Amino acid sequence: MQPRCMHQPWRKKIIKIMVLLHSADGVAWQSPPKGTSLKTLSEAEEQGFILIRGEFQKRQFRLTELGSDYVERDKRRLEARRR
Repeated sequence: MQPRCMHQPWRKKIIKIMVLLHSADGVAWQSPPKGTSLKTLSEAEEQGFILIRGEFQKRQFRLTELGSDYVERDKRRLEARRR
């Protein structure tokens, strides 16, 4: 049986965005985690999860209300799965 992600390339994109969102420390402006690509930041911004400011290497992001709500729901879902 082949891994499902081979047939669903969008899953890698979603996982990268979720890692970015979960790395956020509240909704204040902050630097993205090391290794976060500009493409991932742009995709998260296009979906309305974050706002971006700054130039190339001084880029910062913060969660939007949608992004914050999404992270909180996902954290609750993950906690429920652990129980």
